[in-house]
Amino acid sequence: MEIPEWFTTPELQAAYLCTEGVRIAALSDNLTSALPYFEKVLEIDSLHADAHYQLARYYTRIDSKKALKHIEIALAADSSNVDYLTEHCMALVGEKRYQEAKVSSTKLLALNPKNPAYYHTTALLYEYTNMPYMAISVLDSAEVKLGYNEELASLKRSLLIRVGQYDKAVEELQSVIANRPMEVGNIVMLGNLYSYLGRDSLAEATYDRALEVSPESVDALGAQIAHLLDSGNEVKLLASIKKLFLSDKATLEQKLKIYDEHVVANEDFYKRNFFSINSLASILYVKHPNDYSAASRYATHLIRAGELDRALSEYKRWAANPTTPLDALLVVMDIEKYLGRRDSALHYLDVAIERNPQMSDLYLRKAYEYMDDNTPEGRKTVIKSLEKAIEVAPDSLSKSNANASLGDILVDENPQKGYRYYRKALDYNPDNAQALNNWAYHLCENGGDLQQALQMSSRACELTPSNANNLDTKAWILHRMGRNKEAKPIMLRAISLDKSGEPTFLFHYAEILAAEGENFMAEIYYRRALEAGEEAELIEQRINQLKSPK
Repeated sequence: MEIPEWFTTPELQAAYLCTEGVRIAALSDNLTSALPYFEKVLEIDSLHADAHYQLARYYTRIDSKKALKHIEIALAADSSNVDYLTEHCMALVGEKRYQEAKVSSTKLLALNPKNPAYYHTTALLYEYTNMPYMAISVLDSAEVKLGYNEELASLKRSLLIRVGQYDKAVEELQSVIANRPMEVGNIVMLGNLYSYLGRDSLAEATYDRALEVSPESVDALGAQIAHLLDSGNEVKLLASIKKLFLSDKATLEQKLKIYDEHVVANEDFYKRNFFSINSLASILYVKHPNDYSAASRYATHLIRAGELDRALSEYKRWAANPTTPLDALLVVMDIEKYLGRRDSALHYLDVAIERNPQMSDLYLRKAYEYMDDNTPEGRKTVIKSLEKAIEVAPDSLSKSNANASLGDILVDENPQKGYRYYRKALDYNPDNAQALNNWAYHLCENGGDLQQALQMSSRACELTPSNANNLDTKAWILHRMGRNKEAKPIMLRAISLDKSGEPTFLFHYAEILAAEGENFMAEIYYRRALEAGEEAELIEQRINQLKSPK
């Protein structure tokens, strides 16, 4: 940063550096590169107004306190400088010192009464200081001096609505529309105001007028749709949505938002207007044939219509593209599985894994798909899939769940090996209720430490107080410990929560009742367990024991 030798005095050197800083900032469109120049100026002249002003401009958006310090020094040198006053006002707003900012803004208005930005700022400051009527007065003054300004008029209307002067806001809009009848935005605003005031017929007529002026106006169609949602006029609502979907001006995101939130979200509405919605889903797809988001909505509608083959064909077409979202492959898999084509479903799951090799949920899904395959190859697939899920799991909770599932697979064949995986699951997540419960149950069944089993089971029940399976485990452990009075109400709660009619729960309750000497009720529950599918020979043996003399 060299200063030409002919700038011999401090005043000239400061002026040169400040000018050079302004030039560099203008060329780079960035004040940062010019900061060293302005700071050097202040080393020469600590009260240099323009340097302080430039530094204030830099700091206004990142540190309003520093900006205020600099601009106040500049203002002390020239209190009527419009640029300094503007920056001072901005810095005060940044510090939320609105009353003081209003003083600077009022000075700016007095110095330049033709600048609409100063009216806008002053009105906002009056609003921030809870003086909306003064803000409206400022905007009225602007209209007299400057004529119509859309930004100021819009602010005025919002203020009128805020203070409850709805009729005046309506008059303002009607006046604007009378003078500018082809500006659809103002007509839509008037419709919105009528809708807000509950003047439904006027609102509908106003939206219709907006669409006469601009038939494809996305704003007008969107506002009309929003108004019609609660009107009960479903025919007109669907017609408006159809117009929006046909419009090339509306984005797919806008269309999908309406489709998801207002067309298919309400099941009763969907059923009542199924055939009209069929048309909407088709239009989405026809207008956006190369977008999976539109195609998936169309295919989902086909599924709801019972046209599984057409939907499957559509999803398969998209699934063939490696860049298509994973969702397409999973839907194909689900449909194929529903249709009983397991091999095809598993093929698409393998394709999904190939394309997303780091997604642990897919390996978990594969493991669960092979759970019922009792062949050595099926068991091997389950174990390998769970091991891979553990390897790629993105977080501790996912690793914990996968370890718990692997423990469940291995524990029947090799309890100690299963326990090791339960222990790993709890290392990753000490509150994994699945691992706590299942480890506790197998300890109980395999002659393990019942006190340890009870501690784990109790914690599982604390974590999942309405889980019937976990309650059954705790009751069964208490029964094995001879604490049947404690076990009985827990087991009864498990049965009441169970919706599947699990025979094991009924059998366990019968065992607890028998241990308590309640033979009559025990026999009833043994027979209920038999009806639910418990082994007949076991039930017959237990009932005979009840009837045998002691």
